[in-house]
Amino acid sequence: MNITVQAIYAGGILRPLEPVALKEGETVNLTIISTAPAAPVSEEEIVRRLRGCKTYQEWLEVTKLLPADDGGYDIIKALDENRRWSGERPLLPDEAGNR
Repeated sequence: MNITVQAIYAGGILRPLEPVALKEGETVNLTIISTAPAAPVSEEEIVRRLRGCKTYQEWLEVTKLLPADDGGYDIIKALDENRRWSGERPLLPDEAGNR
């Protein structure tokens, strides 16, 4: 069964705003999506997180915190082209599906 309900968090407990069809003590999986706008992350915090990245996947997640007005620049494509130019193994397959 999948249901979506609004809840309020108070006193360390999530309380649904409407009744839910669950048995007492039933275990459920819970996905939380806040309706409050996310607080902006400071530039210093973004730099700290970028420096702490161990993989390019982590780095990409942190870069999602940056403003989106990048003019369509594709950082993965640029990194991949740099790897190809330097003779390193590319990150992405080419048009023929080869790496």
